[in-house]
Amino acid sequence: MRKLYTIILLLTCIITIQAQKRFYNLTAEELRIDSFLPNVAYSIPLPYNYQDSTYTLSIRYPEYIDMPASDVRKYKAICKDINTEKNPKIQHSISIDKKRATFVAHISPIVFRNGKYQYLVSFLADLKSSPVNKAKAKRLASPKAERYAEHSVLANGKWAKIRVSSSGIHQLTASTIKNAGFSDLSKVKIYGYGGYLVPEVLDDEYLREYDDLKEIPTCTVGDKKLFYAKGSVYWDSKDSRVRVRNPYSDYGYYFITQDDNEPLTCTEEELLNTAWPTPDAYHTLYEEDNSTWMYGGRNLFYNERIESGKTSKNYIINIPEDNTKAELTLSVTANARTEIKIYLNGKELGSRTISLVANDLANGFTDTWNVDNLHGNDTIIIKNVSGGTARLDYISLCYESAKAAPVLATDNFPTAEYVKKITNQDLHNDKDFDMVIVIPTSKKLLMQAQTLAKHHADHDGLNVRIVPADQLYNEFSSGTPDVSAYKRYMKMLYDRSDSIHAPKSLLLFGDCTYDNRMLTPELKSASLDDYLLCYESENSFSSVDCYVSDDFLTYLDDEEDISTFAGLPDIGVGRFPCTTDSVAEVLVNKTINYALNTNAGSWQNTIMFLGDDGNNNIHMNDVNDVAEQTINNHPGYYVRKVYWDAFKRMASSTGNRYPDAESIIKQQQNNGALIIDYAGHGSPTSISHEIVLSIKDFENFKGNNLPLWVTASCEIMPFDSNEETIGEKALLNPQGGAVAFYGTTRTVYAPQNKKINTAFMKYVLTYDESGKPITLGEAQRQAKNYLVKSGIETTKNKLQYSLLGDPALSLALPTHTAVIDNINGVAVEGDSLPQLRAGDIVSIKGHIELASSKAENFSGTLDAMVRDTKETIKCKLNNTTSEGADTAFIFTDRKNTLYHGTNKVENGEFTFTFAVPKDINYADGTGLINIYAYAPSLNASAHGACDKFTVNGSNIAENDSIGPSIYCYLNSEDFTFGGEVNSTPFFVAQISDKDGINASGAGIGHDMTLIIDGDTDKSYNLNDNFTFDYESYTSGQTYYALPALSEGKHTLKFRAWDILNNSSTTTLDFVVKKSIQPNIVDVYATNNPARESTTFVVAHNFCGAELNLEIDVMDASGRLLWSASKSETAATNTMSQKWDLRTDSGGKLNTGIYLYRVKLSSNGSSYASKTQKLIIIQ
Repeated sequence: MRKLYTIILLLTCIITIQAQKRFYNLTAEELRIDSFLPNVAYSIPLPYNYQDSTYTLSIRYPEYIDMPASDVRKYKAICKDINTEKNPKIQHSISIDKKRATFVAHISPIVFRNGKYQYLVSFLADLKSSPVNKAKAKRLASPKAERYAEHSVLANGKWAKIRVSSSGIHQLTASTIKNAGFSDLSKVKIYGYGGYLVPEVLDDEYLREYDDLKEIPTCTVGDKKLFYAKGSVYWDSKDSRVRVRNPYSDYGYYFITQDDNEPLTCTEEELLNTAWPTPDAYHTLYEEDNSTWMYGGRNLFYNERIESGKTSKNYIINIPEDNTKAELTLSVTANARTEIKIYLNGKELGSRTISLVANDLANGFTDTWNVDNLHGNDTIIIKNVSGGTARLDYISLCYESAKAAPVLATDNFPTAEYVKKITNQDLHNDKDFDMVIVIPTSKKLLMQAQTLAKHHADHDGLNVRIVPADQLYNEFSSGTPDVSAYKRYMKMLYDRSDSIHAPKSLLLFGDCTYDNRMLTPELKSASLDDYLLCYESENSFSSVDCYVSDDFLTYLDDEEDISTFAGLPDIGVGRFPCTTDSVAEVLVNKTINYALNTNAGSWQNTIMFLGDDGNNNIHMNDVNDVAEQTINNHPGYYVRKVYWDAFKRMASSTGNRYPDAESIIKQQQNNGALIIDYAGHGSPTSISHEIVLSIKDFENFKGNNLPLWVTASCEIMPFDSNEETIGEKALLNPQGGAVAFYGTTRTVYAPQNKKINTAFMKYVLTYDESGKPITLGEAQRQAKNYLVKSGIETTKNKLQYSLLGDPALSLALPTHTAVIDNINGVAVEGDSLPQLRAGDIVSIKGHIELASSKAENFSGTLDAMVRDTKETIKCKLNNTTSEGADTAFIFTDRKNTLYHGTNKVENGEFTFTFAVPKDINYADGTGLINIYAYAPSLNASAHGACDKFTVNGSNIAENDSIGPSIYCYLNSEDFTFGGEVNSTPFFVAQISDKDGINASGAGIGHDMTLIIDGDTDKSYNLNDNFTFDYESYTSGQTYYALPALSEGKHTLKFRAWDILNNSSTTTLDFVVKKSIQPNIVDVYATNNPARESTTFVVAHNFCGAELNLEIDVMDASGRLLWSASKSETAATNTMSQKWDLRTDSGGKLNTGIYLYRVKLSSNGSSYASKTQKLIIIQ
């Protein structure tokens, strides 16, 4: 985690005149250099007709002061591009959000004047506009929809795809077209524009010129059909020193067809004028891409290692005749500070030093030398004098004169390669889709994509389009793989639409990799047809400056440029990182089950915030600010705070740990939460340096109550790498984990993380204009747009945040409001606040509202939580090293729960009663009631909060001095004292007391405590697990899944208290036997007879244990027809498996009587088995 300070300068007025001016005076704090550089962000909305003008920002009346020497040292250590100019650097762009524009500029306040570095401390920002020329204004004013053909040429006729590996004249042969299914070479036409990288900044001119596929001319010379083709590498001009490579393909693609019309032809002279001299004719390139320094960035390098002081590498370059002089450009990389010497034909050209700065995994240089005496077979030697390991990027030569012109009649031109036949397609006819799902070319994921699309159509009313990637390439990048093809298709839909019918969501239904061409050894065996592409930054060295971003595909207005970091997404985007049908099925099922609210419950009202320690408490402070924002804006939610330094830190052989924090988080994950939000250090495999959670935890989490995970932390989910990551494991976990994951792909900065976390949490809990919860993709879009348009954050940091999950999915937010009317008959909106005293029996009454009206059709269950007054909590200051903190972090929280129980809601009304325990804070302040209610008939939930009461004073009358009654067991109520259990038994305690039960834990030593074998290290607080019985405050139960215990005899002791602080203790002896088999209490099929599907339900006695379930379906003769198996940690006393009444081979079963056998085991035990009959009626 790094810190980044940005100066925020915001203008909120609309430009309506020729100039906008404002003075600024920068403070020392605003100019401070920490791990990043100060940056002035200037943002201002533009008028609707912004394209009629150009805009220029200038700095006037600047005043400067000298930079302190310490700041100069920091500047040089951090900055790769030192400013040696006397004026501030200004970068500006126009960002557009749904066709409304904002002018955004970045001003670097560091200059070099009079031989020294200085800060800009005061200036006038002067923004001026001037009209564009009339011709351009007229062109830009024409409807954008006119750019696009109504139909693709691929919609009709017979088509095939061909490809070329380089630019130049190629020939199409009779054998090639025969393979493609054509017979007459003279009638074959060629369409396309080859393999050049599609511009990443799309303007009107390019979009009109390169829409769909256009025929290119061919020339017949003798028996050869010749045409000029573009490969995947090019130079911008004959004098260019640096090549441009398409990072998505090594080939340029074209299409061939044949019909009754004559092909477009050209003369030999016209073909030569097109093909020579192009910039290619002035260049020779030596480049091999098959290695990388990091799993990120678009650039690959030669995998041949040039080791320090040991080796030099020779590269032989074939030079065209008559070119004895050239400019030699060499690009070399290294993973540490390295001195390189370069030789040409034995003569030293010079030496260069490669240096790394903070966060670099490698770096490189690109330099040019004028060379002569070339003889056609020249040797370049790269010697690693000292330092790290070096690798070649590329060698190029630029000549003064072009290579010899081709001779059409006699030269042996390369033959275009046949690729495959093309099925007719017509994406250009598409419009008015709400959601687009892009799937890999192989279509292995098509069935699952169709299932998800149908769900969104049926459940959300969305018009969904599924598009295979190759179809996008065919119409929007000439058949050449290019991620901009995805963007161009979305832009076409966007340009054709009004605001109502504009696309809203893009789901990239497929995994991706930084090596989009799959040239590195670990990806050589993979197929691009099973993957989707991803946008990678040019930087391929730095964990900070390198990024992978699906946001690139969301900038759909003209000339939006991702590299300015000021783009405004126009659609929501998310990704399913899968390549197989089985994994895709997991993602689709999790998404649909969540959307259908099949596991509705009070867990959906819990939001947990996690804060890492160290770094002067910045992470705890940041996430606590987000938590407080959530409490203030959405008081109905139960907000839990788990901050590392509030807990005891334990030393272990592998480092420091926070076992209590870990236990609370895991328990909440098991119970479920709406959102779990973490701020702090991280990696692809761990949460925080203390490894409070590991990737193994996310892989093994079990449970159906799936949270959205949000991580403001470094590199939690670099989904483009070849390594496993927490984000992907959480999402792909078939038995739990997360329904979606919003996190980072690279190293990020804490202050900027706070900004995006704050913005995202602000929007993800809001509703659209129709009252529906906004989607995850829309929340991400609005959050990032807010940061840019407000000027709060315009760095690349936000590009490091991506959504793994369905962008069209909404969180399970309540649609109704729960309102507390009175407490003990006293209206909560009265002049005086009701008082809750220790010992009081309290009655709460309220109702459910929808749109401010009582919802009389709302009937269901109520979950009520009553909490004590706020407490000020001072953390333990566990870490006082340089990486820790000087002072303990202080925050407020409601630690004590006075009551947590369930009741009914009937016809929109509810009431519940509870006893206030003796252990309260006895402090000034108000308590808080959180209400969650669910109506099954409406599949709707409600929540609300009330703090219009105090908690203080005492009303303790007679104390019977008798503790609560406790009944305990392990695994099932059939457990007997001293009985045998598995190694991870599930403990349950049923508690009752006529005065009420104390679950607050406010009094010292008054917790519900479970201890194993008298070992304090195996002591567990069960307060948070306690819930009162339905409509009761005098009875309830708590539970705990015990950790793995050794075989043999054990003893547990459990203690609980009533509200008058009388306690009771009970003891259980038990024997752990690992081989003990679970007991199948019951097994049944939900639909029996079954017509379309059924679900097998298995009741057992091993709640909390790892169980293996096998189900076999057989006909009357015992022939196996279908089988399924699953393993999971049982969160309840039942396991289930759905079946669609089809055989393993997919066949539908006929009407009849069948047998199904259930087998259940745990941790290698023998199987328990039961067989039942199932009737199927078709």
